[in-house]
Amino acid sequence: KSTVRGPAIIGRDAVIEGAYVGPFTSIGDRVVLRASEVEHSILLEGASVTDVGGRIESSLIGRNVSIYRTTSKPRSFNFMLGDRSEVGLL
Repeated sequence: KSTVRGPAIIGRDAVIEGAYVGPFTSIGDRVVLRASEVEHSILLEGASVTDVGGRIESSLIGRNVSIYRTTSKPRSFNFMLGDRSEVGLL
């Protein structure tokens, strides 16, 4: 069961399962959004967001980007970021 709170745009062949799509969000073609929350954001074509443990907001997720929760220990962050990227961590 998913919740979509518009205004929102959902692209062709997008898969949204057990997710929350908040207002002012654009989900591109072939995006996969599972067990995650996103609002005020743009997910471009082919992006995948799976089992994220918090809400993604005010973000731009590029084409074919994959964001997912890992269970590996010790906990660490691994990034591959493009020019002028910005990441905020808690």
